[in-house]
Amino acid sequence: MTTRTVGFDLDQTLVDSTERIVESFRSAFRAMRLADVAPSAFTPWFGYPLEEILRHVAPGVDPAAFVPHYRHAYDVERPGQAGPMPGARAALEWLRDNGFRVVVVSAKHHPVVEVALADAGLGDLVDAYYGDHFGEQKAIPLREEDAAFYVGDHVADMHAASLAGVTGVAVVSGAHDTRALREAGAGAVIASLTDLPATIERLLD
Repeated sequence: MTTRTVGFDLDQTLVDSTERIVESFRSAFRAMRLADVAPSAFTPWFGYPLEEILRHVAPGVDPAAFVPHYRHAYDVERPGQAGPMPGARAALEWLRDNGFRVVVVSAKHHPVVEVALADAGLGDLVDAYYGDHFGEQKAIPLREEDAAFYVGDHVADMHAASLAGVTGVAVVSGAHDTRALREAGAGAVIASLTDLPATIERLLD
């Protein structure tokens, strides 16, 4: 295998953005004078596009009215924390030191991907990023970048990896367990990004 590019999902794979996403939703709800939503309601929907999360946690709310309030909260107010996932920086440093390119492919709005990476202290270790891609759409930039692996926490990430013809490496850090991730096509499942270097070395043997 000659390809030296590794793709990554963003939320709950590289960046622990749970608190910031939830608090940005709640800030938008307050701005719109809507009822609050319990943080636990968001858990099953992390990794989905913003409008899809809204449809599940607040049915009937107009996305066109909601999204500007959410963007203001996330981009300007920046409530809550959005730090790196365990082992993220060390894994990216290992990839850089061993000649790999790092590409992020996320469902998050494209301009916000850069903000999230910078806030997590990972932006300097990422070579390229793509936003506004969810599920099978992620296969498009993975093919364009000639990626060898795609690392993610969601079953949709593993489906995208399979569609792109790359090896999916699943991290059990989101809403899906090991069984679901394997059934979705993961070539390897790891507990955290701390295990990624050894896993890639094994898969390349």
